[in-house]
Amino acid sequence: SRGIANLPLLVRAVGEWLKASGARPFIVPSMGSHGGATPAGQQKVLAEYGITEKEIGIPIRSQMNAVHLGNTPEGFDVFMDQLAYESDGVVVFNRIKPHTDFSGRTESGWLKMLAIGLGKVQGARTCHRYCRQYGYEKSIRAIGSYSVASGKVLCALGVIENEEHKICAV
Repeated sequence: SRGIANLPLLVRAVGEWLKASGARPFIVPSMGSHGGATPAGQQKVLAEYGITEKEIGIPIRSQMNAVHLGNTPEGFDVFMDQLAYESDGVVVFNRIKPHTDFSGRTESGWLKMLAIGLGKVQGARTCHRYCRQYGYEKSIRAIGSYSVASGKVLCALGVIENEEHKICAV
């Protein structure tokens, strides 16, 4: 998620923990169509938040290819970044907060990151189309849950900030 308090510190800590556990982590921008829907644009957005390979010590692999994972029981197409899909597993890292455009039990959090961000442009466009037709919560829950059921998601780390934009829970 963009704009998390102490974001570079948190990303570096997660990367160091993964490396100490024997993993070879890399960062995949999970921004759907942000950054002009280009690899360079998404890396630029990350850099604006202090997420660079030099700062974090973890390679950034930015590309826009997505893999079609299948369809939810509702018939929703599900996509995942190709590099994430080809990896041994995905750690989702994001902020959990109320969304600015809709409300429900699921707003901005790891399911939204999986449904929209990690789906790249194809996933973002597809999910937003379903959201307009069937509602945000139903679409995000179905698509995000399907991504989890794919077996590619190892875990999610959610950051919660207080009204002063300071981290109050992880």
